[in-house]
Amino acid sequence: MSYPADSRLGGQGTHRLVVIGGGCSGALVAAQLLLRAAAGVHVVLIERSSELGRGVAYGTLCPEHLLNVTAARMSAFPDDPGHFLRWAKRREGLHGIHRRVGPDDFLPRGVFGEYIQDVLGRARERAGPGVFFEHVTGEAVDIEDRRRGPGVVLSDGRTVEADGVVLAVGVLPGEYPIRRPLPFYRSPQYVHAPFKWDFLGDVTKGDALLLVGAGLSAVDIAVSCDRMGHKGVVHALSRRGIRPMEHLPRAGVHPQFLFPGQLPGTVRETLRLVRTEASKGGDWRAVVDSIRPVTQRLWLGYSLEERARFMRHLRPYWEAHRHRIAPATAATLRAMESAGRLRFHAGRLVSLRNTPTGATALLRQRGSEQYTQLSVAKVINCTGPRTDYSKFQHPLLINLLASGLIRHDPLALGIDALPSGEVLRFGGKPSGWLYTIGAPLKGVLWESTAVGDIRVQAAELAQRLISLSVQSHAARAI
Repeated sequence: MSYPADSRLGGQGTHRLVVIGGGCSGALVAAQLLLRAAAGVHVVLIERSSELGRGVAYGTLCPEHLLNVTAARMSAFPDDPGHFLRWAKRREGLHGIHRRVGPDDFLPRGVFGEYIQDVLGRARERAGPGVFFEHVTGEAVDIEDRRRGPGVVLSDGRTVEADGVVLAVGVLPGEYPIRRPLPFYRSPQYVHAPFKWDFLGDVTKGDALLLVGAGLSAVDIAVSCDRMGHKGVVHALSRRGIRPMEHLPRAGVHPQFLFPGQLPGTVRETLRLVRTEASKGGDWRAVVDSIRPVTQRLWLGYSLEERARFMRHLRPYWEAHRHRIAPATAATLRAMESAGRLRFHAGRLVSLRNTPTGATALLRQRGSEQYTQLSVAKVINCTGPRTDYSKFQHPLLINLLASGLIRHDPLALGIDALPSGEVLRFGGKPSGWLYTIGAPLKGVLWESTAVGDIRVQAAELAQRLISLSVQSHAARAI
């Protein structure tokens, strides 16, 4: 459906709920709204792509890009944990799905993207009478806070009328590897946001590559290189040299040892308790997994100083141990490393410059004054998503920060908000109508990017928004 410039959208229904962002988070919120709404609710999903539900994480079509959580734990619905597994089993042997899907399988991320699309599609079919859905293809650049209700402004001048707005903007592209302006960043030898996999198209099989970062983004690039038959060396550089950790094929279960109401108030005490449990035998993975039910409560209980201490000393280790990779992916990395096609480095990137054949990178090795110089064809930024929303030059975020509708949290990990997702204005007061979900809540909840967290947020946020719409409708009727 197309609209003339300056038209005002959102005419159907008496209560308009607008979701900005059509990736996994936005699609799950929209689906929950459609399934819960009563007559008179109009759900509008703003997404610049014509394709909904995939976003960056699940837009890959590489079958070797696997989920890092088993099929049994990837349901879109917190009250139906087996939903994704049943969906996948009905499609065994189709579109990259195994001929036999089991609960412990790690399926391709592209398959999960298809699943999210199907979840939204079926929610649209099951929506009650008088519940409307609209996909507005466009890019939100501002939100006007007006007496008659907010209006989401699009880049082409259109305005989407709203009663409530959800920012489902997902993750932001990473910081630059060296945080100062470099001419190198404008060259074809540098890839800043490796979200579209065609950038490997001009890499020959013998080219050396430098990945700045050794986390999940770097894993994706390395696996992609292996799939395309790349024979050159892939260098992966990280500050501490921490490598991606691996899931066990069958994870054990460790009894819960941290409980609400008895949680430690410091990072040091938490670390001591975790190490004590890990020393009792069994596998450390099960110990880490046993903390998941209380991770958000732990974070909420820490003071700002304790959160900052965690960020300084433990964040990289937590990320590596918590967000592990599938066994098949780990096997690919081991094979590449054994063949000399993958090398991990610990240290800092000192300089980058172009050469007639590619690029030269100078690394300072961790804990020493020694330097290593690498000659590569491309440098690919795999530093992970940036979290300081005040430094990302997108019109929507710039305008929301400038108007005081949002502010970043004290540690610049996302957007400041209540644990419910209600966004706080510049002065610290809740907006009453603006919410966020997923990655922007990292500073508030810490664990807020995995599907297991997002599906709970989506269900709770949808219920809150529907309750507000009912209250609004009742107030209008008086």
